[in-house]
Amino acid sequence: MYKIIFDNIDSTFNQIYQNDDFFNILNQQSFVIQSFKQNRGVGRGNKNWESPHGNFYVTLNQKIKSKDVLNKSFKLCFLIHKYFKKKYSIILQYKWPNDLFFNHKKLVGVVSKSKIISQNAYTQIGIGININTSPLPISISLANILSNKISVYDFSNDFFKSTRNDLNKSISNKKMVNYLNKFLLSKFKLKHPHFKSNRIKVIKVENDLSLLINVNNINKKIFFGELS
Repeated sequence: MYKIIFDNIDSTFNQIYQNDDFFNILNQQSFVIQSFKQNRGVGRGNKNWESPHGNFYVTLNQKIKSKDVLNKSFKLCFLIHKYFKKKYSIILQYKWPNDLFFNHKKLVGVVSKSKIISQNAYTQIGIGININTSPLPISISLANILSNKISVYDFSNDFFKSTRNDLNKSISNKKMVNYLNKFLLSKFKLKHPHFKSNRIKVIKVENDLSLLINVNNINKKIFFGELS
């Protein structure tokens, strides 16, 4: 896997997704796009990801098996959580499906998209981590947690060095779910077209990567939805 670094681009996500070269390259080699600043960072749904200088913005581009598409973004949350625990002795909180928090403030966001062609999928997984700045009142930075400024370049090199083998390794849903459920955040409102009540109780992540919730004293599984 190789890494392409920019000082400033619109977004590391979806930069070349419509280009045939994207698929030709991924047939041979996975790669990472990183930028030290984004003008139009991509968040979950239609949201933007505020992206000033000083933070970690990357997109991991891979060709994987179609059956592993849903597994992939959960896997990144799993690996990032373990990395912060080992590297910084920081225990993060997990918000389904793809965010990590510290003291109920957002530190990490993961967003993904895929193009499926038969048995294969060409995937992009964007990762945003607040390293030195926290652009929103509901966010927090690693520098704030550690009371120390962090080199984004050094963080990037160490993160990919530490996770390189696991990025290409198959990790079962059950293993990830058992781990992430230990740190699951539970108090949220739900935006979902199938439920009129937005007050829910989060119970756990299931092995199929759905979220088990309780709505009006009835347990339901959801595969999508916005927790806020």
